[in-house]
Amino acid sequence: MSDQTQKRRCPVWVKVLLGLSLALNLGIVGLVGGFVLRSDGPMRGAGPGLGYAMPYVIALERESRRAIFKAVREDPSLPSRADRRAHFNDMLVALRADPMDRAAVEAVLARQAEGVSAVQRRAQVEWLKKVEDMSASEREAYADTVEDILKRGPKRGKKREGNSRY
Repeated sequence: MSDQTQKRRCPVWVKVLLGLSLALNLGIVGLVGGFVLRSDGPMRGAGPGLGYAMPYVIALERESRRAIFKAVREDPSLPSRADRRAHFNDMLVALRADPMDRAAVEAVLARQAEGVSAVQRRAQVEWLKKVEDMSASEREAYADTVEDILKRGPKRGKKREGNSRY
């Protein structure tokens, strides 16, 4: 008797099908990624609530930005993540109510708006402290950086020399 064992090989058509599937998936990922990252895509820039503050914050040195964000995060008087999650859950309950209770929806929106305003006020206080601590020449350079950002938009993904902007 001869010992002939047959190797089981994957059929060629399965390999071709898997290759085409991989190529299609990579193409879709590339299209979605390009759409999201292009200059006028949906993820470009901040929403209307952040639009006014972002050039001021972006123009700061990294350490200053981090200090402002840390002060906001660590402020116990501001809504916590759990509070914000609870507001969203309250909104979901209000949206699912039949009939819809407009007053309940408005109350949740008011609580969320107050939270956003409180965070913005706290961030503004911290930002103003940073600006007050700058010398006149540093403020001038900072204003030039803000102006540059307003003209061209933030430089996304580029390494900044020395983390210093002014």
